[in-house]
Amino acid sequence: MNEFINSFIKYTAIFICMLYAYTKLLRIKLKVWDLFDILLFMALSVALHFVKVYVKILVPVGLLVFGVAFLFVRFRKSFYETVAVGTIALGISIVLMLPAFLIGFLAALAVYQIEVETVRAIILQLIIGAVQIVGVFGLFKAKRLQSGINPKNKNATFDILLYLSVICIFTMMLLYAEEVKYYLVKVVLLVIGLCGLLLIVWWRRHITYTYREAGEQQNVKRLEDTVEEYKLNSAENDLQVAVYAKLFHYLNKAVPDCALLAESAAAQTGCADACAAGDALHRILREMNLANEKCSLQNIPQTGVRVIDVPIIQLFAAAERSKLRVSANVSADVEGWFTEFKLDKEDIHILLSYLCDNAIISALGSQDAKVRVELSETANKKPLLRIYDSGEQFDEEVLKRLGSEQVTTRAGSGGSGIGLFTVFEILSKYGASFTLDEDPQSFGFTKFIEIAFDGRRSVTVRTFRESVVAVCAARKGITVELIEEETLRLA
Repeated sequence: MNEFINSFIKYTAIFICMLYAYTKLLRIKLKVWDLFDILLFMALSVALHFVKVYVKILVPVGLLVFGVAFLFVRFRKSFYETVAVGTIALGISIVLMLPAFLIGFLAALAVYQIEVETVRAIILQLIIGAVQIVGVFGLFKAKRLQSGINPKNKNATFDILLYLSVICIFTMMLLYAEEVKYYLVKVVLLVIGLCGLLLIVWWRRHITYTYREAGEQQNVKRLEDTVEEYKLNSAENDLQVAVYAKLFHYLNKAVPDCALLAESAAAQTGCADACAAGDALHRILREMNLANEKCSLQNIPQTGVRVIDVPIIQLFAAAERSKLRVSANVSADVEGWFTEFKLDKEDIHILLSYLCDNAIISALGSQDAKVRVELSETANKKPLLRIYDSGEQFDEEVLKRLGSEQVTTRAGSGGSGIGLFTVFEILSKYGASFTLDEDPQSFGFTKFIEIAFDGRRSVTVRTFRESVVAVCAARKGITVELIEEETLRLA
């Protein structure tokens, strides 16, 4: 009777530990009614006791078979998952028996005074079972173990746990063999069975992993090819978008100028072809949703080169439709620029168009909006352009990337940065110098841009802002001149 009670307590504790470990490994939440499973565990423990009486060495196998069968019926997981994780759960339960026995040994000293040996043995077995159950609860309180395990995971953690659990179960079987020599044939059969089981499990998982790895490698290869193709298509699309954006940006400035030239030619000559060209360009302007503004002002400064005069006329036309004051000064022989200095008329037209457009937009943000254009020459009789405006100074981020990247001077108001970047491309073509001066000292303007076709390829920024000095000083190829406070007071 004493042996029956001890077996009953021991096996029930193992089943409880196995259930809890299984649910924690698979992250299954237990319900309140799972407490009634303890009654079933008690019945299974009674059955195992009779197995122990006849074939003691098969008790660990009985624990595994009964436990796995219960887990399979209760949680309805796949058969492989239930067997594998159930084996690991039983292995954990068996391992916890060792610290439980050690604590039970210490507890034996405390209950030694109990004279009735049967009562003393039952109390010790209850202590061992309680320690075992508390141990499995405490084990899964660790954060690293709360994530559970995944039988389908590729890492070796699951395999190692499974193999160690099988070894623990096999070791427990040997401990239940009273005389190993008497059970020598059974032990040999068990060893062969254990090795065969481990081999089958390893072989099955190896084949599965190999198959999955091959499939994933093919998927990765297809994905890499798709990504590479996407990158090529994306790069090609980005290039096309950049080309089209630059073209549309130019057309937005060039088409109104062409319409103005065609209209002027038609008015002066009455040529039917000029009239037809003007009408066609006006239709294009409507399709592009661009205004066809006309300037009624007279005596606008002219250069004598019509394609260069158009941006100046457009500047005065903008003044008529907005609160903007404009002025222009032509003091150089602009016609000689294209013969003596080999400048391209279209390049100068683009420079004037883009810089005047930026100056107008910047100036209109100020209370006293002003823009001025000067076409003159340097001290060495080289072509010189200056565009003044009364708008805000350039942002430090713009100056940080000036000429090296496509950056807009009017972020948030539709700017793309194409115009300013194109300006620097033209300057590079002629080796011209660029100067941004934040202290014009005349006309009441806040800044001006100067372009000198002197072949020096220099970029200069004159500023009174320490932040701009710091930003530009970090770049190569830019000369920074700090405007002193005394200079500002004199101005």
